[in-house]
Formats: sequence, C-alpha cells, structure tokens
Amino acid sequence: MNRRALLAIIENMERNDFMIAAGKGALSGAYLLHGEEEFLKENAVSSALKLIDPAMRDLNVDILETAQATAVIAAAETLPFMAERRVVLCRAMPKDDDAARLAAYAEKVPESTVLLFYIKGKADGRSAFVKAMARLGRSVDFAPLNEIEARRYVQKRAKAIDAPITEQEATFFVSLAGTDCAALYNELDKAASYAGAGNEITREVIAKIVTRDLDYVVFEVLDQFIANRATDGLRTLNGLMENGEKPLMIAERLRDKAKLTLQARQLLDKRIGKDEITRRLGVSSGYAWRVSDSAKRLSTAQVAALTDAAEALSRVTTMQLTGQAKAEDALIRALMLLAHR
Repeated sequence: MNRRALLAIIENMERNDFMIAAGKGALSGAYLLHGEEEFLKENAVSSALKLIDPAMRDLNVDILETAQATAVIAAAETLPFMAERRVVLCRAMPKDDDAARLAAYAEKVPESTVLLFYIKGKADGRSAFVKAMARLGRSVDFAPLNEIEARRYVQKRAKAIDAPITEQEATFFVSLAGTDCAALYNELDKAASYAGAGNEITREVIAKIVTRDLDYVVFEVLDQFIANRATDGLRTLNGLMENGEKPLMIAERLRDKAKLTLQARQLLDKRIGKDEITRRLGVSSGYAWRVSDSAKRLSTAQVAALTDAAEALSRVTTMQLTGQAKAEDALIRALMLLAHR
C-alpha cells in the first residue's frame, strides 16, 4: 500500500468506529470530536463517560472549558483513582502555542486516559492541530447522516425501544422526518408512543404522527421527478399542499434546490472536493451532501431538463400575478419538464 493510500485510511476515523470502541470499553488516548451532527456527538461523549463507574466519576472525570495546554496535560497525566480509566473532556479548540504543545502531546497520552477535544460544529481543516489529529487517526467527524444511515438509525433505535419497524417503513419515515438525528429520535418516540408498547410502527402511524421536515420533503419531490417517477412526485407534492403548504412557497424552494443542484454538478464536473463544494454552496454539510448526491446522478439530458425546470419554477410567481396560470398549475408544468428525459 502506498503512502497516500495509507494516509487516506489513517485520516478517517468513522463515528461508528468511535461508538463501537466506546461500547467495548476500548477507548484510550486523545480524540478530536467535531462535526455538525451534535446529537450523535453528545451521545459519543456520554458513551465515553460510561467507561467510568457513576460512583467514581467525580474523582475520574475532568471537564475543561479552555484548551490551555498545561491544564490539559496535568489532567490527562493524573492517574485514575480506583478505576481503570479517567476521562478528560476539553470543550475548546487549542490555539497558537497551546495547539502545538497539545498536538505533540496527543501521541503521548497515557493509555489510562481518554482525552476528548469536543468542538461545536465542524473543525477548521486548515488548523495545524486538526491536521495533526487526523494524521494520528484521532479525528472523528460527526457528519450528518445520509439517508441509508438514517434508515439504519431508525431501525436500530426502534428495536431498542420495542417498537418494530420494517426497512420499507423506516425508509418512508426518513423521507418525511429527514436525516437530522435529534429529529429522528424525537419523532420515533412519538410514533412508538402512538403505536403502543410492542406494536409495529406502520405507514399509517408514520403518516399521521411524524412531523415533516419541509426542506427534505421538497427535495424528495425534486428527486422523484428527476428520476422520472412523476406519479410519486405528484403524490408527495399533493401531500405537501394538503398539509397547507402554498404552491408559491413550494415553487420557490424547488427553484432554489434545482439551482443548488446545478451548481453542485458544475463543481463536481471540475473535480472540486466535498469540503470546497460545501463552502461554495454556502449551506450545511448535510444539505450539501443531499445536493451533491442528486447532482452526481444527473445524466446530460437531466442537467438540461433541470435547467429548464429551474427557469420555469422562477416564473411561477409572475404567471400567477399576471393571470397566465394558477401557481399550482404552473408548478406542475415546471416539474413535468423533468419527466421522460
């Protein structure tokens, strides 16, 4: 294996690997926890703290609000008291000289210490400290879930709370609730309570109980038409309007998503990296993933059709105001430009 391939492996510690290691009691040394999926990141911290017996946590857990190197190192070097591990949680990113000292220290943390640098949001990949942690395989990016991960999360969580759900219904659940982990957790608890202990969460329960993530559902409409599933797209679109969403608002959101998808496609064609695409699109990494995933699947004919549809969606408001067409009719015509391409 060449050095570049080896570094590619070293620089990526998956969030699931971290959670598995925590569950097995196998965490040791320093880790940088960052990324936009705050709910899972908080769960990761909770899993690390469970390594310490609750009765001994006051003696074996240090929580630091600043990343001052001397204080962090002193806490990490302290031996556990009547326990196998101690946890040091630092809720700040080290800077300047502290960053250099802690980057060097990260390789020397005692095996009896779990040192966590917990960062809100995604860490700046240009930081020397972040690069150093990545090289050590100690940077854990809690990126937003994709649809497959979200579906698996729903099924795993449903099993844990004795509320069985099939793979097909879990997929439907995600299509309404989106992929934000906190939302999935809360919506699943609502659905399970409604279904009753031990009862299956059915499509009927999901449709009645789950709060729709509007942006996610609008994206689903666009994807369905792009995939030439106009019947499914119209059904989802009608569901939005039956829930009180106005055709003009839907048209505006669809237009914005179409334009973002086309922009992402142009960047992908130029072989721009994922992080740079996110920066240029000016949206969250989860949203950028959704856009990029749609964009990379577009054929040349679909790119042309999406361009036409984006322009038609931009004219929906004008067509209603000038009496040329009702907003709902203009919206459907614009979407039908995507069909049969």
